[in-house]
Amino acid sequence: MESQPALLVTVCALFGLLVGSFLNVVIYRLPVMLQRDWEDEARMILEQPAVERERFNLIKPDSRCPHCQ
Repeated sequence: MESQPALLVTVCALFGLLVGSFLNVVIYRLPVMLQRDWEDEARMILEQPAVERERFNLIKPDSRCPHCQ
């Protein structure tokens, strides 16, 4: 790697992009998921009807506009 600094920079940049992309998804989606869980638990405790929602998870995020389909 010492003889090819461009390769090292490229590999580090790609790794940084992968980690950054994953963190971006987690930072955006995890609070939304926790909020939904909290609301569902509160509805259950208050004996209110459940609300139908679109699936929202970390494993398979939708890559489309929810209004366009």
